[in-house]
Amino acid sequence: MQVTIDGPAGVGKTSVGRQAARSFSLLFIQSGQLYRAMAYAKKNGLTDKSVKLSVDDRGETHLTIDGEDVAEKLETEEIGDLASQMAQRREVRDGVNDIIVEESRDKDVLVEGRDIGTVVLPDADLKIFLTASPRERAIRRHKQLGGGRTVDEIEKEISHRDERDKSREIAPLKPAEDAVIIDTTSLTKNDVVNKISDLIRRRAANP
Repeated sequence: MQVTIDGPAGVGKTSVGRQAARSFSLLFIQSGQLYRAMAYAKKNGLTDKSVKLSVDDRGETHLTIDGEDVAEKLETEEIGDLASQMAQRREVRDGVNDIIVEESRDKDVLVEGRDIGTVVLPDADLKIFLTASPRERAIRRHKQLGGGRTVDEIEKEISHRDERDKSREIAPLKPAEDAVIIDTTSLTKNDVVNKISDLIRRRAANP
């Protein structure tokens, strides 16, 4: 089974996607981390080819750059913003998409991103699109960052990134025509995971 979860930045795709994937023994792939890895590579003078995604014997994915695990270094706002800018370039998107398609081939996967259901895996068995208000997403992000910047500042950045993602010529952010849309603004993480789990169970029962 192939499941896609798309949506804007800060909507919770990663946390709920990882939990749902684990519950159904699906390989979990984060396209956002691949774009961040591409951005990190560029910032440090490395090529796109230095970014590698591998799967171990336990079915866990590992992302390395030039052979180094840099997961913690990819979570800065600077890298996130650079990744969003680079995602507008066709060659970068093609590189990330090729990695995802190759790792998803003949596997049960859950892939999260912004254009997975519309572009990368258009024939996926189940497509989900998560959304939430910019304010709510800014509040969540503020809690993750632990202070430093105000919710208003983060909300402004999120709104700017949304506009850039929605208006780009290549693979703009939008739900697939057959996607199930879930507004998470007033939902807890467990609420969202339960909704996604129900959708996966129903899809598995009616292949």
